[in-house]
Amino acid sequence: MTAVELSAGGWALACLCGAVIGLDEVSWPQAMWSRPIVAGTLGGMLFGAPAAGCLVGVWLELVLSRHPPFGGARHPETGPASFTAGAAYAVAGGGAPAGMVAAVAVGWAIGWTGAYSVTLLRRVTPGLVSRPEGFGGGAAALARRHRLAIALDGLRAGLLVAALFVPSVLVVRLLSTQPSGAAGAAWWPLVAGFGLAGVAGVAARGLGARSRGWPALAAGCLLGTLIARFIA
Repeated sequence: MTAVELSAGGWALACLCGAVIGLDEVSWPQAMWSRPIVAGTLGGMLFGAPAAGCLVGVWLELVLSRHPPFGGARHPETGPASFTAGAAYAVAGGGAPAGMVAAVAVGWAIGWTGAYSVTLLRRVTPGLVSRPEGFGGGAAALARRHRLAIALDGLRAGLLVAALFVPSVLVVRLLSTQPSGAAGAAWWPLVAGFGLAGVAGVAARGLGARSRGWPALAAGCLLGTLIARFIA
């Protein structure tokens, strides 16, 4: 992979796509394009590397699967986060394994940042769609307020991508271009090992595992480190 020059037009298009993907998670149309594997692929595709974006999305699908978006529970916002991480990995030309670790970490962090932004918006939207005195305009006024709430959700997702896209690219690019000598290659296999172990633990909990996970965590650290060393 080679790095891509990020232009103002590319950044603006990424913000627009992030807003549309963010709408899918809750507001409209819930067509599953906010799933990490889809959103990550779309992010990579936007900058000419769909396979790289898909790879990031696969990892984030595992990392974020512990928190399904049921009811009013707080959960990571998968769509904009995976889209941004996949696009950042593509823009950075992050062929190095360290770049992949950085992209997944960035996606996880953006996902939880998005979760808090969703919580803040939930405190605003009830006042838009409900009034104790009712609506003078009837059903038409209520429909307009619902459309306004949907637009605010899209704006929130777009602003999230707008604020964090460039920093994400810089982080992934920085770690992807570290020297391959002993000083540069010594640390990331351990990080990758812990990352793989964390993914395994999150997935196991999502599948019903509850306690005594330390042996599996240790085994995941060892296996991840060995794999990372093997592909270095």
